[in-house]
Amino acid sequence: MTREETAHIYQQILYNLGYDGWSIETLSSGWYTAKKENRGLLFWSYQTNQLISQVPIDPEVREWEAFVFCPEGLSSQDLEQPVLKNIQAWFIDLQTGLAFPYPPNPKQKTIDWLLTYLTINNQAHPSYIGTTERDKYFEFFRTNKFVPYVTIILAAINIIVFSLMTLAGGSTNTKNLILFGAKVNELILQGQVWRLFTSMFIHIGFLHLAFNIYALWILGSFSEERFGRWRFLFIYLLSGLAGSVTSFLFTDALSAGASGAIFGILGALVPYSWKNPRLWKSGFGKNLVVIIAINLGIGLIQPQIDIYAHLGGLLIGLAIGFLFP
Repeated sequence: MTREETAHIYQQILYNLGYDGWSIETLSSGWYTAKKENRGLLFWSYQTNQLISQVPIDPEVREWEAFVFCPEGLSSQDLEQPVLKNIQAWFIDLQTGLAFPYPPNPKQKTIDWLLTYLTINNQAHPSYIGTTERDKYFEFFRTNKFVPYVTIILAAINIIVFSLMTLAGGSTNTKNLILFGAKVNELILQGQVWRLFTSMFIHIGFLHLAFNIYALWILGSFSEERFGRWRFLFIYLLSGLAGSVTSFLFTDALSAGASGAIFGILGALVPYSWKNPRLWKSGFGKNLVVIIAINLGIGLIQPQIDIYAHLGGLLIGLAIGFLFP
């Protein structure tokens, strides 16, 4: 998003705040302020690697919040602004439409409330930008509240299968594991090749399920939005299948779980972040490498963990990540 487009957003929000009774002021320091009763709002347009200037706090206003618009996107280092350390700040990445609170704050009501000022007072009172543009910006934010449907469906399938196994006698029962489609080399050699696929939806014990569902939710939600739903599903299924095949080739142990698919997602995100310099410089990609190394290390010292499934999924994920644009 360009600086001009960012300025349009400012104009629309500030105009409607002013009409709604807020006192608007433009300061020489580059800040815009909006004050009403005991509440104050601060607005700033952020440039990459910029140090934000001193916040013009009015001592008569007890409650302040800052909204920092980032037209060029932002990294984790951008959030650490010394002048905002005592103020709840919202960094709005205009490249993605996502809002990042600093310090962390799970409540999004403030952002949702502010964005309503992109739409109100439109018919009776002219705004600085036209209706079509206004709707475009509001739609940009609204539609970027991404819902990871594929991740939810995959998690639901794993939970449903686990529940059925529990009702049938338990997810650690060997007969049950074989019945529901765990990877058993002898049976695969007899023609039950489908076990290479079904085994990625079976978990041995609640902790196994809980760990993988948690990892799927965190990594899957992020990956599904970045790669797109179908590409994400492709990564998940192919990595899971690769993990099963690698396990089949290198170990005779009965095995099951979504770990191969999870490692595939991790693997795909490494080249993705490397091909997006701002994401890599933020430390995201390097953190992924550390997470992968730690988990592979745990797999090497824990004999019950199928390290081959992890490696197979990881390698396929890395390859797919490099191939995808």
